[in-house]
Amino acid sequence: MQPSTARSERDDRGRSRRAVLAAAGTGLAASLAGCSVLESDGDTESFHAGDWHSLGNAPGNQNRVAGGAPEPTDHEVLASADFPYVSPVVHDEQAYFATEGRVVAVGVNGVVGWRRSLPDRHAVSGAPAIDPDSRRLYVPFREVPRSDGPDPAPAYVGAYDLGTGFEQWRARVGDDRAYGVTVHDDDAYVRSATACVKLAPDGSERWRTPLDPLAYDEYNLSGTFATQVAPAVEHTGVYVPDRHGLVKLEPGTGSIRWRVRANAPYAAPVLDDGGVVQTGWQGVVAVDRFGDVRWRRDLQSLAAAATDDTDVYVATTDLHELDGTTGETNWSTRLSSETATAAPLVTDDSVVVDDDHPIALRRDASGLLAPDRERWSYTQPHTSTYASPVIAADRLLAVGPAGLHAFEPAAE
Repeated sequence: MQPSTARSERDDRGRSRRAVLAAAGTGLAASLAGCSVLESDGDTESFHAGDWHSLGNAPGNQNRVAGGAPEPTDHEVLASADFPYVSPVVHDEQAYFATEGRVVAVGVNGVVGWRRSLPDRHAVSGAPAIDPDSRRLYVPFREVPRSDGPDPAPAYVGAYDLGTGFEQWRARVGDDRAYGVTVHDDDAYVRSATACVKLAPDGSERWRTPLDPLAYDEYNLSGTFATQVAPAVEHTGVYVPDRHGLVKLEPGTGSIRWRVRANAPYAAPVLDDGGVVQTGWQGVVAVDRFGDVRWRRDLQSLAAAATDDTDVYVATTDLHELDGTTGETNWSTRLSSETATAAPLVTDDSVVVDDDHPIALRRDASGLLAPDRERWSYTQPHTSTYASPVIAADRLLAVGPAGLHAFEPAAE
């Protein structure tokens, strides 16, 4: 394990982009504000021991988990990754990982439960989700376009038995690709490139609302990396990004209740105490549940936000903690490289973020004897990570070119 190196907190302008998103745009300016609460640092708690069933760990996509973020001392590659832009989901210490043309169930101890291949010339395209009650895994995938194939190429969600990997059904949810799926009250809500679709547990379609693809030629952003765009769902609304917009749908019918301008959204919306937060490549907008804008910030992000309900975390060239009520910056800290589509992950005392490798930052680093903002940085060789990190089953799970990593802290 290489030692951690603390980073200074700055508002410098970023100048580069990760290679796969290099042409997506330019850097941004960010502000800095200090905290004023005196609090001892203390030791972080253990990793959360429970499950992680969907993108953001809840139907509201909050990217929040109880527990802490202890420094990992070792890691293991649980499965290889051909397309390292989709996070795993976890149930009963079993990680379910979808990548390129296959789905794998593997224990966090490294024991493979099952492997299933997608149909020929089909590929994973978005964030999966688990319905623990029906013991079903939902996986978004697409048919790879070809000259002798259907035009437009269809997008699907497949339902797999958690225990065996048997495909129970598949449903076409639009064209081109399916970005992500969310489970709420036994139903599955899917955002594809051309629609938001609500599916019943048997795969039948309850409703479909046409939407535009999350692709922006003006910023050289295709839909290829829009793999973490699951709807945010609650009893009173379904929130989905549209091209240059955030839309609230009626859960029972799919009818549009309101639409608010959003600046090139490319990631999942996130519910917080005041309503919903939508990041975008040209800015962040927070909206209340009636469609009134609470605040806007000129922060460029291709990743979803994270929230503990009162504070909002946005990853750009810096990591920003924003006041959820006002949008003002509580603090920001420079990241050593570019975040792409990986969302931050909030624990009780830390924020874990993909900085080409996993790092943990203290949420509170204030006071007269303030500790460094950085808690730890895991930079062992071949541990680069791209997809949003996950904490479950006493481990930090993250995906990169080498595959699905399980990071473990020292034994207590």
